[in-house]
Amino acid sequence: MPRIPRGQEKFLCIVDLKGWGYANCDVRAYIAAIEIMQNYYPERLGKALMIHVPYLFMKAWNMVQPFIDANTKDKFVFIDDKNLEETLKQELDESQVPEMYGGKLTPVPLS
Repeated sequence: MPRIPRGQEKFLCIVDLKGWGYANCDVRAYIAAIEIMQNYYPERLGKALMIHVPYLFMKAWNMVQPFIDANTKDKFVFIDDKNLEETLKQELDESQVPEMYGGKLTPVPLS
């Protein structure tokens, strides 16, 4: 996985929650992950674009968000499915939007 280039200090991530369900609902783990981000890497996250967000996730988010710093909380952007392609192209260059979301970036397998 490439590193963030010198001079670029923030990153944007697309968090696709399609298929997320009760089995993935570990509120303590989410709080711990967010605490690590806001305490050790407070200004690295530019935005987290949350897509395909199920109802159950929003219930979990409502339990977690009171523990998140307001500055960090503002970086989480929830995108409606109907505005997905348009919003991604506004936030990112089309060459950086994955093909599966209407862009031109070919995904690289993690394995």
